[in-house]
Amino acid sequence: MHEQPRGPLAIPEEVIQFETGRTTADWCVLLDASEAVTFSHAQLIEHLERIYGLETRWASTVAVRYEAARGIEREVAVPADLVAAMIFKSAARRRFEQLPRAEQHNLLLWLDEAADSRERQARIAEILAHLSEATGSQ
Repeated sequence: MHEQPRGPLAIPEEVIQFETGRTTADWCVLLDASEAVTFSHAQLIEHLERIYGLETRWASTVAVRYEAARGIEREVAVPADLVAAMIFKSAARRRFEQLPRAEQHNLLLWLDEAADSRERQARIAEILAHLSEATGSQ
């Protein structure tokens, strides 16, 4: 079974174009011309904000989509609350570690978009449930 993209990769292309004024392919051409493949994720976001005037939310979205399109894999820093939640869920932790870096990053972006600590805890529970289902364990 093929999983559907989540986070910035799940946003329809029409929305990206409407909100940013360009398609993902257009952004890739512009960013390639700026040698953005050499940028860190933070530098890429800052570049999109400073040079193209994107709001942080859309700069981050374009950055993730660019990195995915170019196959750029970043090391993912897992937040302490998610690490703690996975301590006794070793199968879920192993499944998370086996995910492609882009998918790990998307899950963490989604987690970080939680409005408050209650929503964040609910999202952690949802991530663990999703990972547990994927491994066939509880």
